[in-house]
Amino acid sequence: MKILAKRNLRQENSEKKNKIIIYGIRLNPEKHLILSLTTLYGIGLNTAKKLCAHLGFSSRLFVKDLNEKQQYLLIRAIKQTLRVENNLKDYVKSRIQRLIENESNRGFRHRNHLPVRGQRSHTNAKTAKRVSKIKK
Repeated sequence: MKILAKRNLRQENSEKKNKIIIYGIRLNPEKHLILSLTTLYGIGLNTAKKLCAHLGFSSRLFVKDLNEKQQYLLIRAIKQTLRVENNLKDYVKSRIQRLIENESNRGFRHRNHLPVRGQRSHTNAKTAKRVSKIKK
């Protein structure tokens, strides 16, 4: 029994050590760092590769293999240089709200739930039209 308790204690300590939480999102320690970073809203594969290259991390590095200094550097770099999660969502919402308040063509299309980027809406965009009817 004592041996099992010691093993469980060691596993718990190693899990705490390997746990990285950024903006409330826990990175999976069993994945490669680059793939695990893509779970954060706003970080895609390309951004994750650039971030790891900038910090000097190997592309084959696992999250569980990061030491505390590397974890600190990673978290600091993300928080200082990137807009992710709620910061990015708020930024996008404010940009759309600005377009609506300016009464621009794009703002009009956002407000009426129509395609914004020049897509044809005469015969297509049925989903957007259906959603706008439901919301009205």
